[in-house]
Amino acid sequence: MKQSRRARKAHIDKANALSVKKQCEVLQISRSSHYYRKVPQSNLNLNLMRLIDEEFLNRPWKGVPRMTNWLQKDMGYAINKKRVERLYRVMGLS
Repeated sequence: MKQSRRARKAHIDKANALSVKKQCEVLQISRSSHYYRKVPQSNLNLNLMRLIDEEFLNRPWKGVPRMTNWLQKDMGYAINKKRVERLYRVMGLS
């Protein structure tokens, strides 16, 4: 049974006699996957998600277009529909 990428990444040891490149080849993961670090959400995105969450709890029928309009007109944010769609996906609302 093949291990997950996360489990295979855990086996890579910089102190090992094998180079990181060779260890990645043996474990069949790319070096970029080994060195990748997830970027945390920005403070603006966290604030927008908080506002979306509060408004969604009060008015769950608001979809992405109405939520975008509310954030632009009522809350004064310069935000587009694509960003709101992405935040909906991150929050699990869509």
